[in-house]
Amino acid sequence: MNEKLASRPTTTAAWILENLRSAILQGSIPAHSLVRQDDIAATYGVSRMPVREAIRSLEAEGLVIARPNRGSFVAPLDPDDAAEIFDIRASLEALALRRSIPAMDDTKKKAAADALAALEQAQAKPDASSDLHRDFHLSLYAGAGSRLLRLIGQHIDAAERYLRLEATLVGTMDEDRYEHRALLEATITGDVRGATRLIERHVAGTGLEIAELLRARALQSPAPLDE
Repeated sequence: MNEKLASRPTTTAAWILENLRSAILQGSIPAHSLVRQDDIAATYGVSRMPVREAIRSLEAEGLVIARPNRGSFVAPLDPDDAAEIFDIRASLEALALRRSIPAMDDTKKKAAADALAALEQAQAKPDASSDLHRDFHLSLYAGAGSRLLRLIGQHIDAAERYLRLEATLVGTMDEDRYEHRALLEATITGDVRGATRLIERHVAGTGLEIAELLRARALQSPAPLDE
């Protein structure tokens, strides 16, 4: 694993969890990969105990699957999981817009516009634009409340590896740019109904497209065998 390591948080297990989660979401550790405790412990220079704790957390998040007598594997990219994640996102983000738009002052509106400008400048580079894509969406919900923002952030993170697959195989840059601009305009002008319709179509539609893509790939070739 050659990914850049995150800064070390309060515990070793949390530090390893953060780095493993990031590697899985970004595709550095692909689906179906065997997650070896000994290899990870050696990579990070730690004992197996915090690695075991981190893997259990990844299992709870659905990113890793434990198979008796075979070990732990990175969960496959699953069409039903993709559809569920994006449906949840659509509902949460529509709620966030209804809560946030009435509270959007000039400072928040400028922050959202700046976030979209930064995203468009970097959109041709997936590694650079994924965080900016997250920042743009969250900037629209700045007045929604911290609890709701945390939930949305978690599901945006869960969607990342599906979005990377879509960008690699299909490419939706022009469509995304148009939808993002329309969404920003509706948010800035206070059009709550228009903004919620846009976010539901934008997010849930993406989930359906990715689910269909994954089902088509499954028909073309069988899932790889676990090691």
